[in-house]
Amino acid sequence: MNANDENTLNYVMSSCARFPLLLNAMRCSLLVSAHNLDCLFVIRGDGESLVVEHVRQPRLLGIALSDDQQRLSLASYQQIWDYRRVDPAILAGESTQLTAGKDAVYSPCGSTVTGHLNTHDMAWGTDGLYMVNTRFNCIARPAHGKSFEVVWMPPFISELVPEDRCHLNGLAMKDGRPAYVSYFSQENSPYRWRQVSSFSGEIMSVTTHQPVVTGLCLPHSPRIHEGYLYFCESGTGRLWRCREDRLPASRTDLELVAELNGFTRGLSLMGEVAFVGLSVVRRPKDGSARHADMPLHQRREPLSSGVVALDLRNGEVIANLTFSGDLNQIYDVEVLKGSMTPWIVDAESVELSDLFIL
Repeated sequence: MNANDENTLNYVMSSCARFPLLLNAMRCSLLVSAHNLDCLFVIRGDGESLVVEHVRQPRLLGIALSDDQQRLSLASYQQIWDYRRVDPAILAGESTQLTAGKDAVYSPCGSTVTGHLNTHDMAWGTDGLYMVNTRFNCIARPAHGKSFEVVWMPPFISELVPEDRCHLNGLAMKDGRPAYVSYFSQENSPYRWRQVSSFSGEIMSVTTHQPVVTGLCLPHSPRIHEGYLYFCESGTGRLWRCREDRLPASRTDLELVAELNGFTRGLSLMGEVAFVGLSVVRRPKDGSARHADMPLHQRREPLSSGVVALDLRNGEVIANLTFSGDLNQIYDVEVLKGSMTPWIVDAESVELSDLFIL
């Protein structure tokens, strides 16, 4: 499938025949953020084909869906966009024509201007929306009248300053509250994480302030699912898990779920299926290799960009979706459960002028 439109979205997408069938069988759609294209991709099955729609968001990273799937938040460049799920049956006027055939409509209902926090993972919890404020090295919440409200900081960070010191990026929730975070290193000086070994990464417990997994290569996307802590070890292309009751974990406590041909980042789990995002390794503008000890630098075969569906029971690939061209950086993947024909309304779209909720 080609996607070359007036907004210069230039990429090619290919999938195995099982991918649309899997989405149909699971009665779900996928939300995928591609920050290098400033875009949210909405991917759904239509019989034996895939349908892809786009919502423009500058430097989009984290995607957060509430447990009841009624709220959707997107971490854009300088703000957090908030969407509400609307039943198409309650829309008025010409809205009914716009939503024909849609089983869910997510309409933008506001945004919070935060400034450029380089917000990575986000998650809805008991007390509202949590976000990983990477630039200020903390977990934060949006706050009226100010850029953010600090919820938690790693104990090795000495001050609240706009300096990405440890590259805090991932957030795992448990019982509606932040439980674990991932970061690249325990550094306390500006951007120092870029100079140290790629194997300085850790996952830390928010409640105990202690690392629970250490020696990781650029970890991302920690998630709690059915008694396990899952996470991506991005620099090795691996997806790991460990029983939560075995934390803190030694390397022998970790179970390798799969090793994939790409920078693993973005993870969503539903039942026995994991959807994992894959990206191509980026290089600085000067052409040098940041984190030269990263194992993916030594891979002989070209790395892939896309989404892989894995069977958690045996780690086998169920289906895969591959991107090429400009689309080579995936940050987040979310499963939109129970919706096979969603419409995420673009805040800049003409259609929004005729979308009325009474």
